[in-house]
Amino acid sequence: MSRGQMRTPDTRAGELRTVGLVARREFLTRARSRFYLIATALLLVVMAGYIVLQAFVFSRSFTTVTVGLVGPARSLAQPLRAATAPLDVHLTTRAVPDERTGRDQVRSGQIDVLVSGDVTSPRVVVENTLNPAVAAALNQLARQAALNRALTARGVEPAAVGQEVAAARIDVTALNPDAGQRTQRQVASVLVAIALYVALLVYGQIVAQGVVEEKGNRIVEILLATVRPRQLLLGKVIGIGLIGFIQLALVGLVALAVATRTQVVSVPEIGPTAVAASLLWFVLGFVLYALVYAAGASLVSRQEEVSAVTLPITMILIGSYLVLFWELANPTDPLVVGLTMLPPLAPVLMPARMASGDAAAWQVVVAVVLTLATIAALNVLAGRIYVNSVLRVGARVSLRDAWRGQR
Repeated sequence: MSRGQMRTPDTRAGELRTVGLVARREFLTRARSRFYLIATALLLVVMAGYIVLQAFVFSRSFTTVTVGLVGPARSLAQPLRAATAPLDVHLTTRAVPDERTGRDQVRSGQIDVLVSGDVTSPRVVVENTLNPAVAAALNQLARQAALNRALTARGVEPAAVGQEVAAARIDVTALNPDAGQRTQRQVASVLVAIALYVALLVYGQIVAQGVVEEKGNRIVEILLATVRPRQLLLGKVIGIGLIGFIQLALVGLVALAVATRTQVVSVPEIGPTAVAASLLWFVLGFVLYALVYAAGASLVSRQEEVSAVTLPITMILIGSYLVLFWELANPTDPLVVGLTMLPPLAPVLMPARMASGDAAAWQVVVAVVLTLATIAALNVLAGRIYVNSVLRVGARVSLRDAWRGQR
């Protein structure tokens, strides 16, 4: 009976169970490690903290000003709050019994500004300087009060004039109305690319280091006594990939929840689209790069040699991240569009292009199909190198010898 005839459904099911056991071992070993738990917690805190910082420090950098009002100036309370509401000033008002008390409160810091006197020429007292936005609002209100008084003295109804003035407004024509949304999408695309670039780089290196660690301490010899090399390779990729997927999903969900809560992202569809694209392309990109990282690491037996043997793979990832900025500047360039669909670059560039809204549906489909085809080819190529190298301890195995299976 030939080898092909012996592969019954029960045999295939047994192989899948074996792969599942290897993946479970990799997943539980790393998921239970203190390093992974602490790193995940820190990553979530840093991401949430960064978004909150953007929302409340940079995006909403309000200045708080407390204004005390005396006598007739108390009528300015509501108009003053309304005038400063659209500005980066959080203004509160309070009634003060007299000017002397108000000055004392300014000196003690209980209030920042004291306004007294007639509304057409209010007297303003501050400790050192008056907030420019508050000063502009007070000047505007004083002029408006003076105008209303002058109109009344001449027998003209200020309210009617005010209605006509209020009805006058500019007519704005936006030549590029989606510019603001475009900017936000570009920011989201850069964040997606950075997250995927770092995730693929980190977890690809974890796969490589895991291969060398098992090879160096001879654990791989014990494992291969009951598990085929290809099953061990596939299980390792799945287990570590699942760890990375969960971590990236947690980061994406926390970022989306905090961004929605703080309203730091004003276009709601950016968040879910970016997170979904990131997770999809992490799975595809990780499998693609992890196979190559594992095959490359199987050529060496010491951790010090991992960086050298995986450097070409790392350079491709770095190159894909650098191409991102060219893509953002030239999203319709045919060469750029072609590069974003090529498998070595697509796991970083295509999700960023999707987040920026530049990717057509057919481009995404082509990129996914090409990436899946490349993964299938790498499964054969990388698997052969891994099988022929993983048990060879000592000197570095040349790529030619690994391919030919020579010792």
